[in-house]
Amino acid sequence: MSQFFNLSRFGHLFSKHTTEHGGGYLLATGVLLGGFGLVLGFVTYMSSAPVTPDIQAVIFVMGLLAAGAFFTSTVLAFFGDKNQATAALMLPASHWEKYLVSWLYSLPIFLAVYVGSFFLIDSLVLQLGSGGKPTEMVRLFSGEGNLYYSLLAYAAVNAVFLWGSIFFTKQHFVRTAFGVLLVVVVLVALNFQAMQALVGRELGAVTPFSSMSLHEGKEWYSINLPEAQHAWFGLVPLGLMLLGWAAAYVRLKEKQI
Repeated sequence: MSQFFNLSRFGHLFSKHTTEHGGGYLLATGVLLGGFGLVLGFVTYMSSAPVTPDIQAVIFVMGLLAAGAFFTSTVLAFFGDKNQATAALMLPASHWEKYLVSWLYSLPIFLAVYVGSFFLIDSLVLQLGSGGKPTEMVRLFSGEGNLYYSLLAYAAVNAVFLWGSIFFTKQHFVRTAFGVLLVVVVLVALNFQAMQALVGRELGAVTPFSSMSLHEGKEWYSINLPEAQHAWFGLVPLGLMLLGWAAAYVRLKEKQI
């Protein structure tokens, strides 16, 4: 039997985790459904009209990142508590199998539940708020809004908060969120100072991995990379995902009884 991964052993571990936490996950799903109903219903009531696809997309993305980050910050949190960590580490399964169970619940399973819950409630609210008139629902896989990019953004958020859930011993969500905010502020400040020194002119908006505006006389100019080179920045969230997932797994392997 492989000490790294065994399908039968992993199946028993996944089943055990589902049995122990299934009730809590169902309760959280109910809260998610109720939250969607309240937000979409409130927006519909205040506007006295069905929610537009753009507003639906905003609610979808904000809810996805917020709820996903919070949920992910809890999936490995029990390894930070000595009593819970001891029981978890003594289970007859490899570190990879324990990590994989948490990863599956925090990414693909969470996404399936979240997307299904959102579109279920969204369709009900649109039907009730339209009075039987045809209404347009936001599309997840469409070339117009590119809403599916939010799934990739969540994968990057998942990697960061998965690492935070095992790196910190308490207040995992708050500490990880604060750390992310601090890193973003420092990155933006350093990027602006570096570009200011490099160009030697008055700059306007300078966003990392994006365009910058330059002041020349009375005119402002926007400088962008060629489209072919700009596409390479898509590797940044991919690298962040892989780094975060790898760091979380390495941190889990360091845990000892």
